[in-house]
Amino acid sequence: METLNQFSQDFLTFWISLPSLVQSLIAVVAVIISFYLGRFVLLRRLELLASKTDNDFDDRLIHFLKQFLWLVALFAGLIWVLKINGIQVGPVLAGAGIFGIAIGLAAKETLADILAGIFLIADRPIRIGDRIMIDKIGRHWGGWGDVVDIGLRRTTIRNTDGVIVNYPNAVLASSTIKNFSIDPQPVRARIRFQTDYRADPAVVKAKTIEAIEKVDGIIDGTTTVVIRSIWDDDQGHMLSGVLYEARYRLIDVTTRTTLRSTVLESLIQMFHDNDIPMASLPIKKV
Repeated sequence: METLNQFSQDFLTFWISLPSLVQSLIAVVAVIISFYLGRFVLLRRLELLASKTDNDFDDRLIHFLKQFLWLVALFAGLIWVLKINGIQVGPVLAGAGIFGIAIGLAAKETLADILAGIFLIADRPIRIGDRIMIDKIGRHWGGWGDVVDIGLRRTTIRNTDGVIVNYPNAVLASSTIKNFSIDPQPVRARIRFQTDYRADPAVVKAKTIEAIEKVDGIIDGTTTVVIRSIWDDDQGHMLSGVLYEARYRLIDVTTRTTLRSTVLESLIQMFHDNDIPMASLPIKKV
């Protein structure tokens, strides 16, 4: 114990004897080393432990710490350097608060993105690796994609075209997001088509189910066919044919677009093979 106290006193004497510039450099290096040790040693081990548990709260906590560790390191290093150089921390923090308010007013969109990022990390409506669909901001490239990273300001998504899209967190948080990876239950897809009124509904239903369920990737026994309508509610007149809707469940939701194309091809071939007439638009008289 006495040896430890003596070592502490000797180290303190040595530290005080150093110039403030040298102390500041040592402090900066110590903070950087601590950051990398915490980021790539401690948090990585905790992440491995968290991956072995069933509860996802620890995964959220570790991801949150990874996002904020550099801010903590920066703040701690700044306070340490200020103390070494004899600068009072209290007035600096007060001034920083006023400066922060001014910056916040000037960069409210950035702050909104950061706050939205905190909520996305804490609430976890989406997780890295999830297949999601964004209704509001998909547009031309499509709203389907896989979550690559959730940052403080932006969330990175690789859409089904292979394009990396960086969404501002504030915009993402205000959009409607469908997550297809949280619930393990198979997802149902649907397609619609019209046949001529001369086609037998019982034959159409039976042949449609047969054509869909022979496609690989469709869960057997999940296909149903219903008649949606024969009347156009918006236009107020009869449809050009009987409107059917076929519903089926997928083994893998990521194959949704490809399977839809395959199902449509199978249905077209079935219509030809069984001479089922499709609905045709009425010819307008001039």
